[in-house]
Amino acid sequence: MRKIKRPPVEIFSLSFLDIISCAFGAVVLLVLLARNADVPSEASASEVTIRIEQLLAVQGRIAELSERLQNELANLDDAAAAASADETEAEALEQSIPRAQESIAQVRQQAQSLRNEIRAEQARINVANAADDPSSEAGGIPTDADYVIFVIDNSGSMSADQGWRQVTRVVEDIITSHPEMQGFQIMAADGSFMYSGQEGRWLPDTNTMRQRAIQGLGNFRGGASAPEVGIFRALELYRNEPGKVSLYVFGDDFRPGSLDQIVTEITQANMQADGTPKFRIHGIGFHRESYGNAAQFAAFMQAVAKRNRGAFVGLPN
Repeated sequence: MRKIKRPPVEIFSLSFLDIISCAFGAVVLLVLLARNADVPSEASASEVTIRIEQLLAVQGRIAELSERLQNELANLDDAAAAASADETEAEALEQSIPRAQESIAQVRQQAQSLRNEIRAEQARINVANAADDPSSEAGGIPTDADYVIFVIDNSGSMSADQGWRQVTRVVEDIITSHPEMQGFQIMAADGSFMYSGQEGRWLPDTNTMRQRAIQGLGNFRGGASAPEVGIFRALELYRNEPGKVSLYVFGDDFRPGSLDQIVTEITQANMQADGTPKFRIHGIGFHRESYGNAAQFAAFMQAVAKRNRGAFVGLPN
């Protein structure tokens, strides 16, 4: 009887290997799960809570710093706006300064013009000093001096046309009206002398000297209109002279910028130790239609004469 051949039995078949593989994977998985299970679940929750709290604290700090930053930015904007306003105000003030200075200058000029007009008007009145003795005056001017000094503006405006003849006649009349005079001197307004080499000396009061002086005036021209210069020069040379001294200032113009200051300086230079003026300072004003500034000269000499026991006389053209 023929035996039937059966195929050999495979102990480790594919299905068996699959089972073994799955079992091994299960074991590995169990090991992993067991290792993870070593960390308590409560510890993980606590750590998360702490981190959440830290995160919330950081967020709160960030919010606080952000608020402070916003406040600082707002303050910075306010400061910038204030600085801009201050700068605008400063620019406005700086621009207003020249206008204010110009207004002040205009007011000062107007005040000076008003003072000059008042003095000129007073000069035209020609009121004599009430303290002078009427019996010893000629035309409101005292004639009791021992010495007489003439400070004459011999510029072109004074000597134009026939004006110099008028000046010469007035000098002659004044010399004649001083019967007690012992000596005299003739100077230009700029401080120069008609007779060079006679600075600080007196010309003798004789008929011959009077005639020579009057004739010499014809050529004594060409100076400047600066009466204050001649006045200061005369005071410097003759203020210590004993006896009575009269100073006559002839002119038609006065141009320095500060009238009041010069009048004060002349008055101080003419002051004696007892507080009285040494010289009697008189002014003779000449009016020229097209030359000089007679009103300004009148204002100047009126002020000088008033403070130095003198008088002012304004003559027509």
